[in-house]
Amino acid sequence: MKFIGIWPDERGFAYASSYRVLFPIGFMFFFITLPQTTNLYFIWGDFELIVENLSIGNMTTTIAILKAATFWSNGRYMKLLLSHMENDRKEAASEKNVKKMMRIANISRRITAGSIIMCNFIVFTYVTLRTFLLPYTGRILYYRAYYPYDTGIFPYFELTLIGQITAELYAANSYTAVDTFMTMLMLHVCGQFSSLRKKLSKLCSKSNDNFRSDLARIVQKYNMLNRYAETIEDRFNGMLLIQMLGCTIQLCVQSYQAISALVDDDQGLLIIRLFFFGIYTTYVMLHIYLYCYVGQKLFSEGTKMAYAAYDCNWYNLSPSEARCLTIIMCRAQISSRITAGKFCSFNHELFGKILKTSMGYLSVLYAMKTKDVH
Repeated sequence: MKFIGIWPDERGFAYASSYRVLFPIGFMFFFITLPQTTNLYFIWGDFELIVENLSIGNMTTTIAILKAATFWSNGRYMKLLLSHMENDRKEAASEKNVKKMMRIANISRRITAGSIIMCNFIVFTYVTLRTFLLPYTGRILYYRAYYPYDTGIFPYFELTLIGQITAELYAANSYTAVDTFMTMLMLHVCGQFSSLRKKLSKLCSKSNDNFRSDLARIVQKYNMLNRYAETIEDRFNGMLLIQMLGCTIQLCVQSYQAISALVDDDQGLLIIRLFFFGIYTTYVMLHIYLYCYVGQKLFSEGTKMAYAAYDCNWYNLSPSEARCLTIIMCRAQISSRITAGKFCSFNHELFGKILKTSMGYLSVLYAMKTKDVH
């Protein structure tokens, strides 16, 4: 994220790091997004070329630019959340809590490393295969686009290819870095909710003479964690809505290309298209599932606070103290969520609907294509 320029450092006119993000955004915009979007005007009416334009490069890069710009503009909030994470680590007194936080950090690290490797593998494989096909396809760019110069002559063709590769590497890593970073933040919140729930369940013991002060600290921490999650929701729900819409368009056009390859007689083209459809669809669906998983976990961990208050030994408390637990139970029923523009919450149910709709769309599209061929 520092390489891309979106790590939440200090922001200010005097800091050169504040403007580092303009370099990758400029590469993505001027080598992929703007040329391919402009090219839509010239290819309008050719459905196959439009599908190729939307499925390769354009949509992914546009979403990556949006995500990088959104994350960079919210650097102050992200730095605040990171400071909360650091404070939580310092406040972890018991060895059990420390181990739990380290386990969550290791899971986040593995998710990040796996996603970064996968996205770079996709770009590297695509570029390698297109390079090997250059003797057969001629001097055709990796991503068909319109440029205000002749890209078919030396050295403009070679320089444009280098620019497209660099832009797509920036796009792939920006796209992945934002998603994995937000996953890390949400997993940390879920872990803190789990630790807080255990403290609440042990609060009502007979030997606890400091019930009100301990409960006050738990409530304060609970409110802080909810604000933590709400900050992420408020700052990024619009970005997630556009990402979901963009992924929907990409999956549709990629599915169309895969089905078209199935009814094509060119077996080499069939293998290449199906390979990229499989690996790219897996990549997109994994990122959607990450949001659905952490969204589900965030909601369930928040509502479990109510069950922790109910399951503790509340019968050892006085009536006034027991009423305090009732208030916590009512508050915990309204748990934090991660949404796509406030329209839908990320959870397992949403992911199931996405899978079901995708399978239905593939079946209908395949039936239509095979009918047209026959």
